[in-house]
Amino acid sequence: MSVRKSVPMGPEDVNTLERMHAPVSPERQALAQLTGQELSASASDAEILAALVRAGRDAVTHQVAATGYAAWAAEMDDEDHAYRTARRGWDRGNAMGGGTRA
Repeated sequence: MSVRKSVPMGPEDVNTLERMHAPVSPERQALAQLTGQELSASASDAEILAALVRAGRDAVTHQVAATGYAAWAAEMDDEDHAYRTARRGWDRGNAMGGGTRA
């Protein structure tokens, strides 16, 4: 693992962190929605920053998955599309008919 220099927080970062300390700020509410977890009223800077990193990581992971899926879908040829369409129809018919897959 390589050693990286730390990057100081800029003024916007500091302002955001300060707003995150207010229990009813829009930023804090948005963070809770993104992470699915409410921060405690007395959350430390480290707890808030960890939640921000988690939210960022989750957003990046979601974007990578969406981009990968879009690239995969774009690479599909007519035969792939026909197979997937037929498979969906078979899966639906099998589920509706109460049958089980072998």
